[in-house]
Amino acid sequence: MIEELVSRVFATRNAVHLAHWAETSGWRHEVLGKFYSSVVDDVDAIVEAYQGAYGLIGEVKQSTVDPEDIAEHISEEAKWIDQNRDKLSGSIRAISNLVDNLVDEYLTTHYKLTKLQ
Repeated sequence: MIEELVSRVFATRNAVHLAHWAETSGWRHEVLGKFYSSVVDDVDAIVEAYQGAYGLIGEVKQSTVDPEDIAEHISEEAKWIDQNRDKLSGSIRAISNLVDNLVDEYLTTHYKLTKLQ
């Protein structure tokens, strides 16, 4: 499950980076830029804590996401991550808290992209 999380986060991060380059609105450009910078650190913290608890993760498969409706994609991914929190963290609250930080980044970015204009 952790490998799927990493794959999904990296695919979203890459799509957000492409959307960031294509964005003509300065504030949206900045919001997207913050997201793609932050999620790498967030998922890195999750993986390192996970590996400290459970051992090395397996192979991470690469996937892609169309950056067309990036705000909606971010919202859907936040829901997936939140729904799978227990499977991702097991019984370790520290990992669950790190997963919560990742979900926070997704939800905050979705809010900024859809409500602040």
